[in-house]
Amino acid sequence: MRSGLTVLVAYKYSNNPSVINIYKSYPRCLTFLDGKLKLCLRTLAKIFGNYSMSKIIYDVIQRFEIENGVPRVISTNIQVIKGGEDLMSLAASLLKQLGFYDKFKENRTSQYIGYRLKNPRKGDKRYQLVLAQRKDGLCISIPQDRLEPYLLKLKYWVDMKKEQRIDLCVQASYWILPSKRDKFLTSINVEYWHLFEEFEIGVESEIKGDFYLNSYEEDGYGYYGTVFPSKLLDEFQADTLSNDPQSYLIVNSDKLFPYAWQVSISSREVLEEFLGYFAKILMEAQ
Repeated sequence: MRSGLTVLVAYKYSNNPSVINIYKSYPRCLTFLDGKLKLCLRTLAKIFGNYSMSKIIYDVIQRFEIENGVPRVISTNIQVIKGGEDLMSLAASLLKQLGFYDKFKENRTSQYIGYRLKNPRKGDKRYQLVLAQRKDGLCISIPQDRLEPYLLKLKYWVDMKKEQRIDLCVQASYWILPSKRDKFLTSINVEYWHLFEEFEIGVESEIKGDFYLNSYEEDGYGYYGTVFPSKLLDEFQADTLSNDPQSYLIVNSDKLFPYAWQVSISSREVLEEFLGYFAKILMEAQ
């Protein structure tokens, strides 16, 4: 058990080599007493207190066998929850390096960290950037008008028969990582190939703009028309656009801040690229 956890910790914190020898200094951090796992949380906090995460959350899953009414632990799995505070600390560090705090002031709450302009225009008190810690990663929200010009949006036409008009709706929005542009194109699922024919491999252009999952034909007067059925729209799922999930981020609405859109990030590499890209845009826009 001890060596198994040592490998896990050494992998998670591979940039801190001294952590590999945790159990040489703290051999009693994990012990079995009378068939029960004793997890010394204070010891773990002491060990990791000097590293990048100010708070560490563990999942401990145990499997028991009960024989003649006596429970016995037969396996234990301990896992550091990925994302969360780890990425939050990295985000704050990246913003500092970019000079973000020169123009924005930070507001910390129990739910999120929000950034407002130090010298906003009259009446504009909105957050320009919000970081929210989640178990599966870090959620980042940015006002829609700042994010929208850089998004790939898949849209569809809707026949509003009662009103006798055709409306246009957004089915899904994405931000394609510039560094993963070609990987995204080469991993697009075959049913979506025709949507991206204008983009060529190896060309330095961002993948953004509006693309349509169905079509319609005007009635000749410009007020109404016919919306055609689309299997692509009927079977669409936002996470099936590409087979390389590290090449794009799905953009969703933010329920807490309706004026913003939100992405969820669980990768250090993706976080660095996303913040490096949009923090500069937010600073230059002011």
